[in-house]
Amino acid sequence: MRRIWIILICMILCLGTAACAAEPEEAAAGWPEPIQEEPAASPAATPASTQSPAPVPTPTPDPTLKSGVESEAVKALQQRLGELGYLDIDEYTTKFGPATERAVRLFQRQNGLAEDGVAGEDTLARIYADDAKECTLPLLGVKIGLDPGHQRKGNSEQEAVAPGSSVTKNKVTSGADGRNTGTPEYQVNLDVALKLRDLLEENGAEVVMTHETADVDISNQERAKIMNDAGVDLALRLHCDGVDDSSVSGAMMLIPAGEHAEGFEQQSRAAGEAVFAAYLEATGARDRGIIARDDQTGFNWSTVPICNIEMGCLSNGDEEALLISDEYQNRCAQGLLNGIAGYFTN
Repeated sequence: MRRIWIILICMILCLGTAACAAEPEEAAAGWPEPIQEEPAASPAATPASTQSPAPVPTPTPDPTLKSGVESEAVKALQQRLGELGYLDIDEYTTKFGPATERAVRLFQRQNGLAEDGVAGEDTLARIYADDAKECTLPLLGVKIGLDPGHQRKGNSEQEAVAPGSSVTKNKVTSGADGRNTGTPEYQVNLDVALKLRDLLEENGAEVVMTHETADVDISNQERAKIMNDAGVDLALRLHCDGVDDSSVSGAMMLIPAGEHAEGFEQQSRAAGEAVFAAYLEATGARDRGIIARDDQTGFNWSTVPICNIEMGCLSNGDEEALLISDEYQNRCAQGLLNGIAGYFTN
């Protein structure tokens, strides 16, 4: 009996030990898993494909074409101006140069647009319009004579100032020199005359020049006879002035008067007035007036309408700087062209 109790007590002790050993496992098995919180998503972690960047505005391209611009649009412009008859060049290029600018000016003039030589929106729209006006050359059939005053070396030999006159003058003088740079007058006269020649020809005129280089020896009497023999419709002599008072500036127009101008005096005055007004408008030069002269050899030997533009004073430093500049010379030539065209078309 005692043994049986001992055995029972041992069994109870073994069962208790086993229960204690199992308790932590059961407790662990029954404990709820900890909740793992998701980290908050930062803006940087957002996929790039879901972001919407702010739109960048596209600038509207400027269609303006003007001197110095190089692009395929210039070539297309040249082709269109060629189709309309305003531009006649051997090969179309991508560069907007002087010939293109002159063609644009001519188009603007004939199509009632502001004449600035720049192909802006209004001008381009008109050029490419189906009803764009084709070129009509305003000076077609007109013959213009140009005599750039003086030459590289003067000639002091004497010649009669007028037919049958005993009064003589040097065949041709050397002209004035620039006050600050010493630029000779003959060079300015020739530069402007060559620019004007090109403009006149582009507008349909036939041009007769007494010379196209300064290395000549042509007297004033001979210059007049060149124009007479060619039968020009108008002869224009181009000069600059030189005066003792360096403060004097401005342009003036000389026209023939007296017995040797009979038969073309009124035509010469009308042409001189038209050319001078257009020249002043284009250049902004000071108006020194229109003066009739009967003592110029070039006038007295002429038998065709003739006038003489004094483009400005080389003896004035400020005006000299203008007269020797390419930009101002272009304005001089354009103004003279406008005046000639105005005289023959009005």
